[in-house]
Amino acid sequence: MSSSLNWRNELSRLAPPVNGAPPRLAIVGVGQMLRGDDAAGPAVIHHLIANLEPADNLLLLDAAHAPENILGPITRFHPTILLFVDALRAGQPPGTILWLPAAAADATGGSTHTLPLSVLAEFITAETGATVYVLGIQPATTDFGLALSPAVTRAVAQVAAELTAYWRRLNAACSAMSTGDVSVVNT
Repeated sequence: MSSSLNWRNELSRLAPPVNGAPPRLAIVGVGQMLRGDDAAGPAVIHHLIANLEPADNLLLLDAAHAPENILGPITRFHPTILLFVDALRAGQPPGTILWLPAAAADATGGSTHTLPLSVLAEFITAETGATVYVLGIQPATTDFGLALSPAVTRAVAQVAAELTAYWRRLNAACSAMSTGDVSVVNT
């Protein structure tokens, strides 16, 4: 399991350009907006939608509390990489950001949802060949009717900023490759 210090390293190694093109990246926010910190995943997606230009190779989905309901759009998109963003109970301080393969997410205490993300990941990988990861944010509370806690609000902003920067660097690197310039992905 990656700690909050290592998740940025994992993101930077996520998907290098292939033949000068960025990977097909799907980012799926999972969570119930009315249950406090459970809304972390959808909150990240809403930040990304507000800050990134639409792209043919980027899919941003708010799956709400039922990610199984968006399997059709994901499989039609046929991602190379799929990243679930979800509140994840891992016994860490609230707002801790964790990066793990989807199969390992259930071992941490799991998602706050009934259908394990590992099951969805297996299906998506079988259908598309995608590599699936979970970027989890440790909730403080998932009680009904509460807003995001301050710690999770900070983590959401941090994750959204890092994902935005990653996507922009990746596209700049691909653009540079097509013109013969130096790659800027890992700078």
